[in-house]
Formats: sequence, structure tokens, C-alpha cells
Amino acid sequence: MKTNQPNAVHLKAYTVPDFLVENIDLNVDLQDEKAIIRSVMHINRNQMSGKHQRLLILNGETLKLLSIKLNNIPLTASEYQRDEKTLTLLSVPDSFQLEIETEIYPQKNLALSGLYRSGELFCTQCEAEGFRRITYYLDRPDVMAPFTTTISANKQQYPILLSNGNLIDKGEQGDRHWVKWQDPFKKPAYLFALVAGDLAHINDHFVTASDRKIELVIYVEKQNIHKCQYAMESLKHSMKWDEEKYGREYDLDIYMIVAVNDFNMGAMENKGLNVFNSKYVLADMDTATDTDFMGVEMVIGHEYFHNWTGNRVTLRDWFQLSLKEGLTVFREQQFSQDMGSTVVKRIDDVRQIRTRQFAEDSGPMAHPVRPDSYIEINNFYTMTIYYKGAEVIRMLHTMLGERKFRKGMDLYFQRHDGQAVTIEHLVNAMHDANLNDTQIDFNQFMNWYTQAGTPRVHVTQQKNAQDGSIVFKFVQTCPPTPEQETKKPFLIPIKINLYEENAKKIDLSNHPRITQTEAGHYFILSKNEDELIINNATQKVIPSLLGDFSAPVKLEYAYEERELAFIIKHDEDGFNRWDKSQALSCALIEKLLASSDTSFVLPDIFKEIYQEILSDEKTDPALLAQLIALPSFYYIAENLISIDVEKLNKILSDLRQAIAVEFKDKFIQIYERCAREDNGHFESKYIGYRALKNICLGMLGRVHDEKVIALIKTQYRKAKNMTDRIGALWAINHSAHATRQVLLDEFYDKYQSDNLVVDKWFALQAQSELPNTLEKIQALMKHKAFDMKNPNKIYALLRTFGASNPIIFHEPSGKGYQFLAEQVIRLNQDNPQVAARILEPLTQWKKLDKKHAELMKSSLELIKKQEKLSEDVYEIVSKSLI
Repeated sequence: MKTNQPNAVHLKAYTVPDFLVENIDLNVDLQDEKAIIRSVMHINRNQMSGKHQRLLILNGETLKLLSIKLNNIPLTASEYQRDEKTLTLLSVPDSFQLEIETEIYPQKNLALSGLYRSGELFCTQCEAEGFRRITYYLDRPDVMAPFTTTISANKQQYPILLSNGNLIDKGEQGDRHWVKWQDPFKKPAYLFALVAGDLAHINDHFVTASDRKIELVIYVEKQNIHKCQYAMESLKHSMKWDEEKYGREYDLDIYMIVAVNDFNMGAMENKGLNVFNSKYVLADMDTATDTDFMGVEMVIGHEYFHNWTGNRVTLRDWFQLSLKEGLTVFREQQFSQDMGSTVVKRIDDVRQIRTRQFAEDSGPMAHPVRPDSYIEINNFYTMTIYYKGAEVIRMLHTMLGERKFRKGMDLYFQRHDGQAVTIEHLVNAMHDANLNDTQIDFNQFMNWYTQAGTPRVHVTQQKNAQDGSIVFKFVQTCPPTPEQETKKPFLIPIKINLYEENAKKIDLSNHPRITQTEAGHYFILSKNEDELIINNATQKVIPSLLGDFSAPVKLEYAYEERELAFIIKHDEDGFNRWDKSQALSCALIEKLLASSDTSFVLPDIFKEIYQEILSDEKTDPALLAQLIALPSFYYIAENLISIDVEKLNKILSDLRQAIAVEFKDKFIQIYERCAREDNGHFESKYIGYRALKNICLGMLGRVHDEKVIALIKTQYRKAKNMTDRIGALWAINHSAHATRQVLLDEFYDKYQSDNLVVDKWFALQAQSELPNTLEKIQALMKHKAFDMKNPNKIYALLRTFGASNPIIFHEPSGKGYQFLAEQVIRLNQDNPQVAARILEPLTQWKKLDKKHAELMKSSLELIKKQEKLSEDVYEIVSKSLI
């Protein structure tokens, strides 16, 4: 068992760096079995530091030290000290040159952090603390320096040599060659990047608003060169959008993207040289679904937008991580909404918040958007940092409105370009830019950054007998979270539409308690309790509350089923229609969970609503697909205090089956209409038709009918694109019919040479509800296409199983829990980041019924007993078992 508990890092312990790096020249010599790194740094004592110690402490891990020179004089062993994580020079002057030569072994680096091999490529991942695995350095975000990087390698094996900035020189030496890249902008080490290999590329250009021509290059493995064009178009759209929306131009002469197969994350925004997981670059209609295309566009945009929100203005310390990630996710979401369906994108984002982030908030890893402490920073690349952080920025945008928010962003960039800053700097810019033009209490708003947990807003409606006014009472609370028992009130914007029973919307334009922006009307809840009085209602009022999910809270209002049905039918906001359709489903399911009656009859209100939705030919098909889809196990579970796992799974299965049987003919009718309208191309209206067509086919797959099987088989074999192939496979994925395996085999035979498509094949089988699924997954781990060293394969098979298959993962014996725990243990030493990510489904044991909770807890205890747990895994397991 692990006995030496790692130390936590605390925000309150932050001090400015004692030294700053003025510039760094990096020479990287890539060889067959190793790499030799020589760094030359010019370092000055930081005048902002009150310390005058002569010690210089550099970060470094897994490095073989070859030599050190201080002002060109070699140091002896008595002049420095080393341990596993640091190199300490015992005495240095106030200003000096430091030259360090190290040896590293990228070919053996299975953690995929620092400099490593991905197939035949050398590549890097330095965020958060990977640069210290390349050379000794002040590896912290608030140490920023311009980098000059020289790379040398065999020119036949590695004809392409890339790093940050602009190419300024190159040459050849026998069978080797070298290049020199210079990044003129100061950056922290986490933004350093290097790629070397034999790659194909496509070129394009973008002309900025100030008429500068930027070269754009995407590098990929040669067999994938035909799959890059959509990524290139997405990049140009991103650059244009950021100029128009935020006034931000690109600053270097070249912008490069490299797709690699082995990557722990989605992508990395390294200055001028973005390294991407190949799944977010490669896309064509034959191998990528509509969802994949949208994912490419989203991540391309996200990493490009980081050039200003993360690179030009970076973070002072890792506690401020949401300063770049939450802000950039919000910008990415705006971009995706502008490029596609605003409503469907918002639904997708909110579904993520309600299933994963709310679960995080109520679990052992709950933390504020700005954490107070961490043991392993990689564990805080979380839904809270990214998605809740984006919702916090969205609330600022909501309360200020588009114009004022843009003023705040302009001031933020103006003040802090080239600096490493904190969340307060962003919030202060919003305040100062709108000093005399807003009533927002920005000090109170900061509670969103410093307090963990999901606030609950309880709303009641009463009629005042004396004057006939309607009084809405709002009460906010927030449950205790680790190390935070009590909470101060949050500032919560609640978008509100009020309807009378005749569907007339009540005018709130001149109400003194209502804030109005371009996006609608908002009641700002700033106290623990407050009231909103409506005087101009002549009938009973039906409120549509928290429209567009205007704040990341759980809203509680005792809607009657008919009121929910009313909003689904009449609300002008498509998001609200979806939101209340989910609420109606959840209310029905919770009622069935509370009942002792084991029989199942589809309620009349459900039949009415589905009949209404399925008869609607005017609404956007993409939105109709969302309205048809039932909430998932985890969406419902987040509203429950304790989860009766087996009963909830059975109710969901019965409900899907009943809807499929009841509306079989209607689903077929819609399917056929959408099939006629869809021409198979990647355009917005056809994407919508495919989404609706495939949700109908998925529902039909629950009907045990040979005609449906024939329909699925026909769609698969005549499909013009990957969306329809996957749609057909998904529709039959839970069926024991022999056709399922036939189609899966055909799919693999056709696409076995395409890694990303094989990942889809793994993920489909990991989600199957068939009884033998766990045994199938264990067999797939021995399949020639599975690679335990490749994060995409691990995520496709193992994380999909744990996070997206509640029936088999939670099966009564606990075998699913034990299996996942064994894989965490297996990955713990080689790739602790990936091990920690697949561990997440095991952390929610306290919400499960007693039997399942004990089984899941025992799997966590099995992990904790292991020797030499990585900090990544130890932190999550230890907090989960408290």
C-alpha cells in the first residue's frame, strides 16, 4: 500500500518566482535511441521577489544530466544538488547565463508527457508540467520567455522538423539536417512544442483584417492526407470569426497543426504549432460522422482561440486554469453555435453539464472553478474547470449583454497582453470597462470561482389575495462540499418567460426587477431569498424558468405535467422545449422509481407529448431529434439522492420499449420522410434529417421485428456516409439478432486499416446492453487492433464501458467495477493521466444503493492497496474513499 502520501500544492502558498528567464536557446538532437538536449538560458533575479537567496531551483524529471555551465564555466558536483524532481544550484549571481545538457529517452516514454514517440514521429506534450521531462527549467506558467529552438535529425527518417514560431534558418550535415525556429513572443514552457517525422501536409493561407498573409499548414501521416480539408476550412472560419467577434488577429507568419495518433488529450494550443489528437483533424464523409465533423470544427476553433485567451494572455499559476480553459470553451461554444444549430449546440453543452459536471460537483472530487489545492494538476483538467468555467463566463455575457462583454474583453487584452494573470484580472476588466453602465456586484460574482458545488434554486408561485398579483419566491442553497460546509449566496441570472394559459406571453420589458439584454429577460437572484412580483397577469401564470440554462444551477419548481406539456408545445425558445421534455421524462421516471408497482404502462401524458412531437413537420429536424431522445441513466441519476441501479435501468429499458412499440408506425413514417430529404452531404439541413432519421431508427431497434432488422441492414449497406452506417449499427447494437454480428464483422473488414474508425467499432461494442458484453470487452482487449499504449483505444473501449454502459458496468455481481479497477492498476505506472481518466466512473459509489455501493467501494480499495500509486490515481482514489 502507498505509505508516502504526496504533498498538496495550495493556492494560498503562491509566491512570485525568484528568477525569470529572459530568453532560451534550445538545441534538440534526435537520435535512434535517445535525444540530447542543450539549453542556454539567460536568467535574471526577479526584482518583484522579496527574497535574496542565492539558490536557483529548477524542475526536472526522468532526465540524465550530462553537464552544467554557469557563465561558460563548468560546475562541479559540489556546486549543485539533484533529486527526482529538482536540480538546485547552490549559488548564482543576480544575472547569468546557464547552459545545461541532458539526455532523455523519448522511445521509452509511455506517459506521453514531455518528448515522446507516436509511431514514427517525435512529438511533445508539455501542459501542464511536461517540459521538465525535456530539460531542467523553471517550469511554471508565470515564467515567460522567447524561445529559439534548433532541431537536428536524420533527414531521411525525419524530413519534417517543427517547433514554435517562424522558421529562420536551416541546413544539412551529411545524412542529417537541422532547422531553427524562433518564437518572438514570450511564453511559458507549457506552450513549447516540437514535432519530427515523415509527414505529408496541405497548405493554404488566410489574409487578416490588416492585410497580412498567414501561411496555414496541416501535417498528417501520408495515408491521411485526403482527410484534412475540413480541418483547414474550420481553421479559416475560426480565424475570421475571432477577428469579427473579438477583434483578434493572428500574430505569427505561419500557423501549423500536426495530427498524432498517440495523445492523452484532444489537442494542445502550443504557440503557432498545435499538436492534435488525430481524431480532431481527420474527417471525410466515408470515415467520420456528422458528430465527428462538428468535433473537428469545435476543437480546431478552441485551440486557435487560445492564441489570445491562453497564449498572449496566459495564467499566473495552475489554479487559474479556468482563466484560459473556461473562457476559451465559452468562445468555442459561441463559435460552434454561429457555425451550426444554436439550439442543438446549447442542448449538447447543457447535457454535458447536467450529467458529468453536476456529478463531479456532488462527488469526492468536487472543487471550485478555481481550486484551493491539488496533488496532481493533471487531475484538474475537469468538467468543472472547462464546462462550469465556461458557464461562469456565459453568465457574465448574459448579465452584461454582447456589447458590454466585448468592451470588457477588449480592455482585458489591452491591459494584459504578454502577461501571466489571474481570474481577478479578467473580472476586473469587465467591471472597469462598464464602470458606470452596470449594476453587477462583481465581488459577489467571484463566489462562482471560489465555491464548489451546484446551487439549488427553489421557486414557488403564489397569488396575492389582496391585489391579485402573482408572487414568485426564489430561495437559493448550495450543499456542503469537501472543505466547504457553508456557502455565501451566488449571483444567479435566471432567464424567465411567463405565459398565461391562453399561451399569451406576459410583457416583462418595463419590470423594475428584470434585466433585459439581447438574449432575453432575466431575474438576477443575489440573496438567499428574494421575490418577483407580477402585477399584469389576468390568468394563472406558467413560468418558463432558467431559459437557455442561464446559470449552472438545479432549478426546483413544482410543475404539473400539463404545465410542462404546455411549455413543450408553446415556448418560443427551442432549448426550453427540450429542457421541459427532459423534465417531464425525469418526473415520470422518478414517480416509477418511488412506486412498488412493477408493471409498466406508458402514461397518457407521454403519449400525447410524443404524438405532438412526432406530428411536427415545421420544427428543425435536428431539434426534433433532441425532443425525441429520452434522458440517459446518468442524466436522471444526478437528480436522485440514492440510485436504485437495477430498478432505474429496468424502467428506462421498459420506457424505451413501450415508446418504440406505441409509435412504431410513426417512427417508420418519419424515417422514410427524412431518408427522402437527406442527400447524404455535410450541410446543416441534411445533418438535421440524418439526426432525426437515426434517432427514429434507434427507437425502432428496440422493436423485435424482422422488418426493422431488414431496414437496419438496408441502411447499413446502402449508406452514403459514416453517420448512417453508425446509426444502423447503433440501432441493432443491443439486439441478440445474428445480423448484429454480421454487420459488425463487415464494418471491421472494411475499415480495419483506419485507426479512428476501428475506435468506433470498439466503442459500439463497449456500449452494448447484451449480457455477454463484459466478456466481449475482455476478448477485444486481446484483439490485434487494440493497443493498451494508445489513449484513443483505451478511451474507446474502457472509458466508454465505464461511463456509457450503465446496465453492464453496474451489473449485480460487481464484475464491471472490478474489471475497470484492474485496468486502472495496469495503466497506473505507464500512463497515469489515462489511468486517472478511466477511474472516474468508480468515484460515485456513495450515490448508489447499498449493494452496488459496497461493490464499487471494494474496487476502489483494491486500487488503493497497490504499491507505488501515481499521484494522479492516488489523489482520486484517496478522496473518493474519505
